[in-house]
Amino acid sequence: MTKKLLHESGLNIISNSDGSFAFEWNPKDARWSWLNDLTDEEIKSIIEEAVQNPQSIEEFRNDIRSMGSNE
Repeated sequence: MTKKLLHESGLNIISNSDGSFAFEWNPKDARWSWLNDLTDEEIKSIIEEAVQNPQSIEEFRNDIRSMGSNE
């Protein structure tokens, strides 16, 4: 069963029945449009870095918050 977690940030996480995950965002959303041209491998690398380096998660959150405040 696929489960979609809708998030107020506009970045949605989809949990697939095979244990994999997917991400979904509005390509016109200024907070997430930078993801539009990334490959799956590049997105995976970003996530792996964030998991391995918790400090980068907080920096990423701050970056996203600052982008959202410009709307």
